[in-house]
Amino acid sequence: MEPATPSAIDPPANVLLVHEKQCEPAVCPDLCHDTGATADLRVSFADNRPDRPDPDAVTGKVGLLTVGDVLIEDTAESARDFEKRVVVDTVRDPTDLSAIGVAVSRFCKYWSDEQLTVCFDSLDALLRSTPPKDVFQFAHVLTNRLSSVDAYAHFHFDPTRHEDRVVSTFGEIFDAVVAEEGSEESLPEATDEEVADLLAAWTDGADEPDGEFEFAVEPSTEATDEDIARLLGN
Repeated sequence: MEPATPSAIDPPANVLLVHEKQCEPAVCPDLCHDTGATADLRVSFADNRPDRPDPDAVTGKVGLLTVGDVLIEDTAESARDFEKRVVVDTVRDPTDLSAIGVAVSRFCKYWSDEQLTVCFDSLDALLRSTPPKDVFQFAHVLTNRLSSVDAYAHFHFDPTRHEDRVVSTFGEIFDAVVAEEGSEESLPEATDEEVADLLAAWTDGADEPDGEFEFAVEPSTEATDEDIARLLGN
């Protein structure tokens, strides 16, 4: 994987942000701000959820989607009001990829007129309890959905927790890969053959001409909640 810098990426794009989890990379704010965005969606897990901002201090709109054990009041349907400056939503089960995908897609639907940035923190949290193949397919469907609304999205991923071929294969989904400052030379490397073998295993062995592959399911640009749920196996 050839690393890029945020300044070299032209939004909209889907970016894989590779860094050790214990470090908060300085480039994360660069991928969230100074992009002309009018809406910012932050997907986080219960053990690393951000504080809810004061609506009066928010410029544009902020969405907070929390995955995992959450407070009861945060699960209320009334909290999901997309006309507000700060919109809160939750998914209780981190293994329910369909529900997570639908929740993100809902922000895409109601904020389709906004310039949307997305911070997904992180793919590692999904991989703790879900097979890599399922997470890979989830990320592929979700990045296509985000592309359909011209979002500028980045997904955090800790390479130290996984084999090099796993990290390299995930990188195939994204428009660009960004590493934390100073770590460019330590990005995981895998051979083309290793990546191709893993792609084949994760896509049920379907081969395409010239080594390319295509999922049997692709979200349309007008994907509904039901479409996303079906694509993710619900």
